[in-house]
Amino acid sequence: MRTRWISPQIVCTNRVELDSYREVRELGRKVLRVLGITTSATHMEWFFGPKGLRFSEIGCRPPGVGVWDLYCAANEIDLYGEWAKAIVHGRSDARPSRRFACGMIALRPDRDGRVRAYDGLDRIKERYADSIVREHFPPPGSPTQPVENGYHANAWLVLRHPDFDALRGMLDEVGRTVKVRAE
Repeated sequence: MRTRWISPQIVCTNRVELDSYREVRELGRKVLRVLGITTSATHMEWFFGPKGLRFSEIGCRPPGVGVWDLYCAANEIDLYGEWAKAIVHGRSDARPSRRFACGMIALRPDRDGRVRAYDGLDRIKERYADSIVREHFPPPGSPTQPVENGYHANAWLVLRHPDFDALRGMLDEVGRTVKVRAE
């Protein structure tokens, strides 16, 4: 993921309650139970291969790269506040809406240097104005950051949509259309 021409995406589904996610939900609950994790925010890595679903690792902290912000936007909930309530008061009454799928796409400059322009950005903003949640586009003249600095190092865009497949298509279109030009 340290290649300039790739525009990495992180997508939070709103389909997690579907039966097709049952095995993943059960795995997550089992891992938490076995490890005795009851109050920590976590993020879990797993993979599905020829031998089925397998647990890889768990972090007892919120995930990085603004993933909790994606959850908040997708589910119309202040996850940070609800976690604090759960820790302080032992419970949270809020429930995720699952109304939206939400995703972030990192847009990498075509070279090191200074941002010169954003090709295609106006078209994307016009087309998806109602779906844009957050954005970060350093002004022209700003120094670019090394790709190794992560997904938030340069330009990025967060979108949400009620339909997961539509959101994925939107993110793909952003990646094909918006180009960060540097000099």
